Amino acid sequence: MQEFSGLSVQGVLNTLGLIIPVVIVVIIGAVALQFGLFNFLARVVRTSHALPYTLLAPAAIAILLFMIYPLIFNVLLAFSNLKASTFSCYSPIAVGQCQLDHLYGFDYFQKNITDVFFRVRDGEIVGWGRLLRTADSTFPILLGRTFLWTAINVVFHFALGLGLALIMNQKLRFKNIYRALIVVPWAIPGIIVALTWKQEFHAQYGFVNEMIQAFGGQPISWLDNPIPAFAAVVFVNIWLGVPFYMVMLLGGLQSISADYYEAAQMDGANAWERFKAITIPLLRPILIPAITLDVIWTFNKADLIVAMTGGGPQESTNILVTALYNAAFGTSATSELGFASAFSIVVFVILFIFAIVWITTSGGLKEIYDR
Repeated sequence: MQEFSGLSVQGVLNTLGLIIPVVIVVIIGAVALQFGLFNFLARVVRTSHALPYTLLAPAAIAILLFMIYPLIFNVLLAFSNLKASTFSCYSPIAVGQCQLDHLYGFDYFQKNITDVFFRVRDGEIVGWGRLLRTADSTFPILLGRTFLWTAINVVFHFALGLGLALIMNQKLRFKNIYRALIVVPWAIPGIIVALTWKQEFHAQYGFVNEMIQAFGGQPISWLDNPIPAFAAVVFVNIWLGVPFYMVMLLGGLQSISADYYEAAQMDGANAWERFKAITIPLLRPILIPAITLDVIWTFNKADLIVAMTGGGPQESTNILVTALYNAAFGTSATSELGFASAFSIVVFVILFIFAIVWITTSGGLKEIYDR
């Protein structure tokens, strides 16, 4: 049987033979449960909303299983000392072998939260907590780098996305083709983008250095030096994020009536005045949520950095979430899930405070309040 990359046709068929019956059983079971729920609501509960509740049930169950339960479990882990050396205690097989008070407790939560910020020795704070291996991987340094990473990306996402949206809103030939090409980065899975650009930034064979040398410049070891490595991951993330703004803002621009611009032009307003007085205010309902989402996504953008640089060199491209990833899923000897869970709560609080302050100060909820 012919093989391709270690896979044979017979092997694929055997795998499908195992998977397809399971999928069929799951689908039939889900339909049966839906039908049973509908009959229960309609005949036993006798509610007039039996059909809507039945249709919403799968989504509600998915939210419960994949969002609410993991969130509760993560908070619970923050009150634990779960790490590589204590992992076996959390197995059902080990019930009774480990004392429960040695696994969970407020003292563990206090220690985990303290370790995020400070280094404690003999009960006294002796310095900033070192989240990774190097002395520069303390919470203030990683927080500052995260703010810098987020600010640069969001500013360029907004500026370039708005610029492209304004261009695409004009009468252009082959405009649909241009739109499709610009959206391509957004449509490609992030991990594929990261691995592809990692090769393009290769010091010897990468396309980026080939272009630099073609214009008479000297090749740069992009991923081997701190500042070039940080610039490389920022560039790739900007390339990834611009299409999101372009699509959002282009839809907003097309919803603005041309009558506003014609009236302003008749009053003598130039292009900049029309942009400042008409375009930006009318785009605000779209801009506020777009910027909010972009800040949250960029702040939590770990996959790109992990795939391109692994946080290196010398952990110079690590941000808070990559430090969190390394704390949770580093080597078995350093994996500390209790500490990482507490760390994730700190990151959540930072983003929650940002969202509240940004939305209230920017007037993102003004239209809701006015109704």
